[in-house]
Amino acid sequence: MSTFLQICQMTSRESGTVHGVEPKSTTGQIGRLAKVVAWTAEAWREVQNLHDNWRWMRAEFPSTALTVAGTARYTPASWNITDLASWVTERRSVSIYVSATGVSDEGEISFMPDWIDYRAMYDRGTQNNNRPTHWAISPANEFCLGSKPNAVFRVKGEYMKTAVTLSDSTDTPLCPVRFHPIIAWKAVMLLCQHDEAPLEFFAGAQQKYTQYLSDLRRDQLPKVRIASEPLA
Repeated sequence: MSTFLQICQMTSRESGTVHGVEPKSTTGQIGRLAKVVAWTAEAWREVQNLHDNWRWMRAEFPSTALTVAGTARYTPASWNITDLASWVTERRSVSIYVSATGVSDEGEISFMPDWIDYRAMYDRGTQNNNRPTHWAISPANEFCLGSKPNAVFRVKGEYMKTAVTLSDSTDTPLCPVRFHPIIAWKAVMLLCQHDEAPLEFFAGAQQKYTQYLSDLRRDQLPKVRIASEPLA
């Protein structure tokens, strides 16, 4: 497992601008080593934000994802989710069950992608509390159920996490460890741009980065599926 410090040390080594095994820590650095730490942290941020559906950034709703009878809208804070970037809205991705009954009651509910449709069906006039059959995302990024629940339901689903900033020496990137060198090579590229280094040095780092990125995408992005229709 590679720590932030170890990745910074790789960045230093591959940049060819720092002698010895440096830095010794990711905090309290000045001069060149401070730049190495800063650009390595930035490299990890950029890798995380390249795609909004990296597998390692996907998480399940916690057990605190419980409804309140008569309440349709839930913020991430309502369910103690502190790192939400976006809700996963894939087909068949959300199910519910009455908490007191347990998973024997579990069933899927359908996503309504058009907020206007949700408003028209579940957010106008007098509404009766019932077992939810649909869900939608409000303009305020609330998770909304329709109908309003008539009991305490456990909601099961997934969300995408926000990008994580590396700062402490022992911090560890969440992507699979075999791909951690991509961070160092991206950091070397950023350092090259900052230093206005010779193009051939930048190209060498870019080639390594591109190789790791190709492997990372193949491993950590959803597989492309080709839909097929039966012949008439």
